[in-house]
Amino acid sequence: MRPIADFILAYPRFVLVSVILLSIAAIFPALRIDTDFNLEGFFPEDAPTIEEYQMLAEEFGRDDNVIAIAFESDSLFSPEVLGDISNLTASLEDITNITQVISITHTSRLFDDGGMLRSEPYFSSNTADSVTINALLADPFARGLLINEQGDVTAIYIELDENVNSYSVREQVIRDMNSALDKYRGTYDFKIAGIPYFRNQYVQMLNAEIIMYISISSVLIIALLWGLFRNIRGILIPISIVWLTILFTVAVIVLTGGYFEILSSSIAPILLCVGVADSIHLLTKYQDSRLNGMAPGLALRETIIILGGATLLTSITTAIGFATLSTSNVVPMQRFGIYTAAGVMIAFLITIFLLPTLMPYFKDPEQRKGKHTQVHEFLGRILERSYGFVLGNKGAIIIFTALITVIFAFGATNLKVNGKIFDDVGPDQEIMQHSRFFSERLTPQFPLEFVIDTGEQNGALHPEILHKIETLENHLLTYPEIARTTSLTTLVKQIHATMSPEDALTNPIPTDSDLISQYMFLLEISDADAASLLVDFDYQSIRLAANVQDAGSYRTNQIRDEIEPFIKDLFPNQTVYISGTSILVADLTDNIVQSLSWSIGLAFLFISLLMGWLFRDLKLVVISILPNVIPLIIVAGTMGFLGVDLKPSTAVIFTIAFGIAVDDSIHYLARLRIEIARCSSLSEAISITTQRTGRAIILTSIILLVGFGTLASSAFTSTMLMGALTSLTIVTALLADIFFLPALLHWVKPNFGHIISKD
Repeated sequence: MRPIADFILAYPRFVLVSVILLSIAAIFPALRIDTDFNLEGFFPEDAPTIEEYQMLAEEFGRDDNVIAIAFESDSLFSPEVLGDISNLTASLEDITNITQVISITHTSRLFDDGGMLRSEPYFSSNTADSVTINALLADPFARGLLINEQGDVTAIYIELDENVNSYSVREQVIRDMNSALDKYRGTYDFKIAGIPYFRNQYVQMLNAEIIMYISISSVLIIALLWGLFRNIRGILIPISIVWLTILFTVAVIVLTGGYFEILSSSIAPILLCVGVADSIHLLTKYQDSRLNGMAPGLALRETIIILGGATLLTSITTAIGFATLSTSNVVPMQRFGIYTAAGVMIAFLITIFLLPTLMPYFKDPEQRKGKHTQVHEFLGRILERSYGFVLGNKGAIIIFTALITVIFAFGATNLKVNGKIFDDVGPDQEIMQHSRFFSERLTPQFPLEFVIDTGEQNGALHPEILHKIETLENHLLTYPEIARTTSLTTLVKQIHATMSPEDALTNPIPTDSDLISQYMFLLEISDADAASLLVDFDYQSIRLAANVQDAGSYRTNQIRDEIEPFIKDLFPNQTVYISGTSILVADLTDNIVQSLSWSIGLAFLFISLLMGWLFRDLKLVVISILPNVIPLIIVAGTMGFLGVDLKPSTAVIFTIAFGIAVDDSIHYLARLRIEIARCSSLSEAISITTQRTGRAIILTSIILLVGFGTLASSAFTSTMLMGALTSLTIVTALLADIFFLPALLHWVKPNFGHIISKD
């Protein structure tokens, strides 16, 4: 670090101007950052789950491009209400990028017209008689979807053009939809649901909370920095560094074609908290040197040389922890890991170059004891006593730590992998209330899809296949999570009841393939697209669509595992695959957890190799890793004891926890490496390291606790858990480095002789 220190101190204005110019340049791309949320984007393009989902979408249409609008009315079939529904449906049809709108006034029923199959609207003139109402309530394609069994709740469905189903398009459609609804909001209490609507609302709510908590955390960190340093320099420099870090990281995301998504939206709070730590370590060291009478220039040079290397090392190890996520097969997790790792290194570069160039512009506080040293002296006394406690209780500390770790490791065995479509949103949020309305009064809005490939053209028209599908539907409905099913069998039964009502009483499904073929021909003449969502063009593959509760990936996988043997027995000569958004979420959750386990293993391997290269001693490698394992085990155990599920949002916490834990222990060991060469004994070196580096560790931990602790009050479960569990990690890592690490060093007594001679 000596050449870098000499360059910075020799050309401070050049460095400062360069940073300012780069910051101005970064503003323009950063302002263009986009946000989106697409479940398909979580998988590689060749993933079997995606291939099956895309086959379903290409053949039968997507299951995630429909927004539902529902309301309740005691006079639903009055001319006034029907007129409002008809007018609202027409207004929604005029919205750009909407391909279809379905409501009870814009749906049709089948009837026999002298041997020809015809269709006509249920309500052509906004009037309803009891026969028409009963027919609508009995319609299997309308019941539970367009209207409930009691006839007092109805829904309107708007289908987005699947070719332009992006965040910005959805946002414009939602605005236009709300504009159309505003005319009727004084009369009806609309409930809105559907995956496209949820995606955009979720992103908006998450972004709003992230911005709010960044603001709150910044204010609290500023207040805390004032309490620690009691000068403008101690506030302005760290805050400027982290804000510039966020700016440059966002610019990098945009310039590399990235955007904010569910995982990457948490990068900013992470960098805000982690980025302050480097500044505090450097400022604390500089202040110590000045209080010891060192001149400003020499103090800066010593700070950069001594702590610059340690800060670089902690930045590299933290970046490695995040960068290993790039090996994940979950695409957003790859991007999250790469961009967060880049942000960590950007924070280091800005700190090491900007902090020394800004220092001369601020007047040093008087180099005497005063308010700005009171906190540091207090912490010094605490650390001196803590080290005395460690010396007298080395064995007890190690045994107690091992016992606690084993207990929490047992708790970690209770962890369950489980994620939901509507994950992390509190039950009192409006979108959750609306979702419950649909689930309780109409039908759940989450699709579970089955495609049965008969293996032959016109195979879907065989009565035995249709009977088997009916058997499968009846079996699916035995699960309380599955509320409704429709298939080609449903349509054939409806046509048969229309054209041959007497025969349909005894044989709901025709027994003759030719008759079924004739029905399909009549349907094509009447409405060529009527069966397109249920069977392919060659009548070879059949779609069975089910509406399910947001039961979570754990239960979804249970249901899938139970259904698959049943399907294999029922369709021994056919190919059946299960897909839909519910399956995407179930597979995604499993993939993320598997990827995370692999990534953390890689991070430990790489960091162990780095520690081995740095210390050239196996004992020191083990010592450097153990304090970082303990916080991870305690976080996992806490989640297991409290019943917190592993899912995309909570899985990332382990990477954050590892990054925070490894920072403190490396700062400690790097300082110890320096003190070993200066001191006469290992005990003296550990004592000085504990008191001086321990003080910086406590200060950074307090900053991190303030930053992440504010997130614990979030209405988002994911944000709240990130705040609470990361705060637990910070406290655990602090205790491990102040008590367990010194005790372990005394117990193991590693040999630093080769390091001293090498230095």
